[in-house]
Amino acid sequence: MEFAVCYDHSGIDLAWSIFLGITAVFMILAPLAAARLVAISRADSVGRLQLA
Repeated sequence: MEFAVCYDHSGIDLAWSIFLGITAVFMILAPLAAARLVAISRADSVGRLQLA
């Protein structure tokens, strides 16, 4: 006797692909954001040194 699967996996597959897509975007943007923060903090520290 075989048991049929009574529900569709398309919703789970769609949610999984959206999750993976968002994760990939964050993995790409996180190093760029960190580099931008480092650049801003270096520029700010140079400005403080010039004022002193």
